[in-house]
Amino acid sequence: MSSFDNLIDEVASRFGLGAKAGPLLRELLSLITSSGGIGAFIDKFKSAGLSRDVAGWLGQAGSQAAAPTSWQVEQALGSKTVDNIAQTVGVTGSTASAALGYLVPKVVGQLTPGGIIGSGVPSAVTDFLRASAPTGTFRSEYNVPPEVAARAPATSARWIAPLLALLALGGLGWYFLSHETPSTVATTSSPGAVVPSRLSLTNDNGVITYSGTVRDPAARDQIIDMLKSVYGSNAIKGNIAVDPNAAPTPWLANLRNGLEQMKMPGLAAVFEGTSFNLGGTIPDADRDRIMAALKPIFGASGLTFAAADRMSGMVTDASNRATVALANLGTGFRTPDLLAILNKSIINFPTGSAEIPPISLALLRAAAKPFKQLPAGTVIEITGYTDNTGDASNNITLSQHRAEAVREALVKFGVNPAMLTAKGFGSAKPIASNDTAEGRFQNRRIEYQVSDNGKVTEGSAR
Repeated sequence: MSSFDNLIDEVASRFGLGAKAGPLLRELLSLITSSGGIGAFIDKFKSAGLSRDVAGWLGQAGSQAAAPTSWQVEQALGSKTVDNIAQTVGVTGSTASAALGYLVPKVVGQLTPGGIIGSGVPSAVTDFLRASAPTGTFRSEYNVPPEVAARAPATSARWIAPLLALLALGGLGWYFLSHETPSTVATTSSPGAVVPSRLSLTNDNGVITYSGTVRDPAARDQIIDMLKSVYGSNAIKGNIAVDPNAAPTPWLANLRNGLEQMKMPGLAAVFEGTSFNLGGTIPDADRDRIMAALKPIFGASGLTFAAADRMSGMVTDASNRATVALANLGTGFRTPDLLAILNKSIINFPTGSAEIPPISLALLRAAAKPFKQLPAGTVIEITGYTDNTGDASNNITLSQHRAEAVREALVKFGVNPAMLTAKGFGSAKPIASNDTAEGRFQNRRIEYQVSDNGKVTEGSAR
């Protein structure tokens, strides 16, 4: 029996993959091989801002280490790679990214015994690949070494027959897809379209502000009905977007019971793919007590739990409020109305990084629609600021990269690039004291202003 067989059974059961679980794992291990080994593969996730998470994966085979969200998998591996894997295995992009997010920490843990990252491709990987596919089935875009592909044994692993059937169906599917009319092809998911399912909640003295993204109206309506049932129809406000490319919601089945435990004013909670964060302005003791009550409720859902600090709660609350305000803009708004909303939002970049967190990417996605409705010729300057920690010139560079990251995200979501400029000012113009952690947190910000030929107009929003 392969050392990966239990993992195949596990992911097959959790994501309903059946015989597709083995091919999915094979694709992941082939990717490790084509990356140049386990170390280079791990570096992909470090480069995506997951260094802290990766440290918790090493040597932890079979553990409950924090799994990357679907969005983070896309960021690390590339949306095209995930889509190629999904197409080869015969699953949707959202299922592939979610299942890969579950597999990666466990595979990394298994391939780094004792927390040691070896050089090259671990023998467990090459042995599995040799035993699991007949000659010639390795995908050329992975550049799997010939010596791995050429030495397949005559006997097949237990899932080879289903794999061959899937490959045959995949060939037929590609034939029919390639012969579709242009309008039909345009409806398929494009690279980068997969987004994690999300539900964000903040409790402001009993008033619940919520936002999120789910894959269908039924899931959205179910969540809203649960919120009304637990908190009352007059005590909730918010908006949940429906995106057919959203990943599954593993927490939905037990959400009603979980909401009953989250009635404390000041609480902030975020369900993001297969992760759950709890924080806000509540005392640490209350946060820990609520977390302990929630774990058995959602434990069977495969969620990973994390406690968020007060500042993370501020981000959640600000993002929720901004998302709701954007949804309520309507069609007759003025440019300052949009900018006023965005200037109350918070993008909490990781230290020293310009990576936009998923909750803020969701907000920018929502902001793209009203951006497209602004008058022709409008130019918005996106400005980035840091606190005064570190080298001043490095802070200017970092703030520039962060402003550019926001601009690039809005462009990706459909905003005309000619409408947006980006400028970083480092630690200039602090809005709070840099002597406290909260003050420095406030100074690390993104602002939006109307620009006139590169000059910010007087009286523009913030």
